[in-house]
Amino acid sequence: MAEHKARWLHRWLSSIGADALPDQLRHELKALDERFGVMDSPLEPTKRMTTWSGPNSPITIDEMSVMSPTELAVHLESWHSTAQRVGPEPSHEGQGRELTTLLTSNPQAIAGLENLVDRLRPTYLRAILRGWEAALKAGLDLDWDTAVELVGDVLAHDDESAFPHEGDEFDDDVDFRGAKQAAVGLLEEVVKDGGGVTAPEGAMARFADLLIASADDEKAWSDYSSETRESGMDPLTLSLNWQWPMRVRGLVHLMTRDREATWYERARAALERELARDDMRGASRAVLGEMLGRLLNIDKSWAEQNIPRWFGTAAGTTTDQQIALSTAIAVHHYHQMLYALLSGPMLAVLAADEPIAVGWNSHQSAPVQRIGEWVIEAIIRGDKDIDDLVARAFFSTVSAKERGEAIAHIAWTFMHAERVDDDIRDRFGALWDERVDHVRNHPEDREELNGFFWFVRSKKFQTEWWLPRLKEAAALDPHLAGKRYMIGKEIASAADVDPRTAFDVLTLLLDSHEGPAMAVHELTRNALPMVLARAIDSSDEALSAEATQYMNQLGEQGHLGLEGEVNAVLEGAITQADVEG
Repeated sequence: MAEHKARWLHRWLSSIGADALPDQLRHELKALDERFGVMDSPLEPTKRMTTWSGPNSPITIDEMSVMSPTELAVHLESWHSTAQRVGPEPSHEGQGRELTTLLTSNPQAIAGLENLVDRLRPTYLRAILRGWEAALKAGLDLDWDTAVELVGDVLAHDDESAFPHEGDEFDDDVDFRGAKQAAVGLLEEVVKDGGGVTAPEGAMARFADLLIASADDEKAWSDYSSETRESGMDPLTLSLNWQWPMRVRGLVHLMTRDREATWYERARAALERELARDDMRGASRAVLGEMLGRLLNIDKSWAEQNIPRWFGTAAGTTTDQQIALSTAIAVHHYHQMLYALLSGPMLAVLAADEPIAVGWNSHQSAPVQRIGEWVIEAIIRGDKDIDDLVARAFFSTVSAKERGEAIAHIAWTFMHAERVDDDIRDRFGALWDERVDHVRNHPEDREELNGFFWFVRSKKFQTEWWLPRLKEAAALDPHLAGKRYMIGKEIASAADVDPRTAFDVLTLLLDSHEGPAMAVHELTRNALPMVLARAIDSSDEALSAEATQYMNQLGEQGHLGLEGEVNAVLEGAITQADVEG
């Protein structure tokens, strides 16, 4: 009843109007609002949340798709934005995105149109070029004559646009810079070798000329080199987002397409001119590292001559050279020739007192670790031995943790390989034994053993090989139990082969106070009952007694169902197949 009266009083006071109420009544009205959660208080602004999506188009992609090329061009050049920026009003950017989507699946939607650079806003030109680039990646043919004309006209145009800007800065391109970057991006895609679509010979020659000559844009270099805002992008990512380094990559693609082509020498000369610039942001150097393999394939002699200048020597490396090297070893798989060519720069990096400049931050391995992975690959493939200069530098100067991460990564790749040659496996096993021998003599380097669980999980090594080595690694390196490995099933299976060593390994791992809860739980669930059962049932009376005592000890610590699980294994109710399943 009191609440009903209060709500009636609230409605009556509200009907009078908040501005007309005395201060005391205004306070009482507000108190009623707070007490009963009334939403229509006249004393407070209504709290509303409005959302919308965008940018939006005045017409849908379906409506665009039924237009002829001429009708579509007329619509694009005649439509104007009237957005007042209050809500999700249609914009040129929104319509441009629909246009890109249309041309991605139907690049012929504007086939045969001419003089588009004077008819359409740069927003739409950018959209067309992006759509064509996506169509090429999807394996669709372009109207090559229209494409050549539009790319050439866009690159030849001044940056300034004659079209009045409509909407805010995100609704309509204020100049031609975005369209020019899209034009270079399309050129890069067109000249790539090995794509699903190839331009006719005449069109390809014209595209090559455009990339070599028309795309030689000092303004693009100035925009890129003078940018001082911190973007957070690494050099390789920068090379994908700025017009100037995109052209550098395009020139490499053009060179590697056909060494016998008429444009080859001009493309190489243009690339050399661009690489001579003082690129403080490093994008062109990241492109060099990324494209090194292609350059070696197309012109090995020329590329090899430039290795010291591009990547450095054993005597030292500059920041530019470190960016190129770190990108090269990040994006390329190990190769004997690459290892030989880059050994000098890798030695310089390993000898550096400070962290080196990184060309690609998103790669899972840091540059020094990646060098170690190449070293290990060289050794296990039989190309080098432990006395190789780079190998000796890696294992003698790099921290034990980084050495261990390199070894672990190669073992991880074994797990994902369908098969591993016996010779490669055996050399890797021999390298492991050599590193364990080092840790025996240098216990402070025990972190080098942290990744041995990947040897176990790879299933490329026999149980008789890995089980005693796992035992020694766990004894030498208490941190081994602190890894979030999941090898309980493998240890359970190993108990059929060697119950004594399997029991010793399991107790070493479980008794470590550094193991995370997940790892302990996995070992307890998947390994403990099977290993204890095999130990108790073994012909080794001492082992059987130890296992029984350990089971009882764990039971006293709270593992109340453990004895029942062990008995289920002994009685055959739980088998190895159940564990592995």
